[in-house]
Amino acid sequence: MVPSKKLRIVLVDDHPLVLMGIRELLARDINLDVEAMVSTPSELVERLRVCAPDIVVTDYSMPGDARYGDGIRFISYLRRHFPEIGIIVLTMVTNPMIVSSLYDAGVLGVVMKQDNLDALLVALALARRGLRYYPPGFKQGMSVGGEVRSLQERVDSLSTREFEVLRLFVQGASITEIAGQLHRSVTTISAQKTSAMRKLGAQNNQELISFCLEHGLF
Repeated sequence: MVPSKKLRIVLVDDHPLVLMGIRELLARDINLDVEAMVSTPSELVERLRVCAPDIVVTDYSMPGDARYGDGIRFISYLRRHFPEIGIIVLTMVTNPMIVSSLYDAGVLGVVMKQDNLDALLVALALARRGLRYYPPGFKQGMSVGGEVRSLQERVDSLSTREFEVLRLFVQGASITEIAGQLHRSVTTISAQKTSAMRKLGAQNNQELISFCLEHGLF
């Protein structure tokens, strides 16, 4: 990326108001040019095949796209097929294992939606210089040792795959559907869901879904 040129950006989010808000935020910086806004992973892939921007700023959770999915699966697809495009992820997810897996996949930054979104401007400024942005506190508390007690510790104890299985299940997908999306066996997905329930302290599906909804996990 050349610092003297404007960064060409495509925004991806399944909420129109969020897209407009982010566009207005980025309009403050004369070094940024929002070329397009799309609302699904499929729309993004179609656009990238025609015209590649410098940066894609994408939401992490966008359920409903049967072809490309969302979350880690979609980010990994983008990195494999469009490696020259930088990716910054917007998310409500605070699980350090998930955040770490996004960096392992090659994203330039993860911006928490619950933080001040001015952080996105910082992430883009760093991206112009080929540097990564890390959310506040990311490098602390990456692993949880000993007995799990607090709500956050219980959530953080989930593995990356357990978190993805849980997220899809709470969104309404069946075990069989999740197995198909993640290319794993039904037995494996069922075991990962059971493990996630044990870590969260949920005794049945109703408790599991209630826990996730009450605490805004997704």
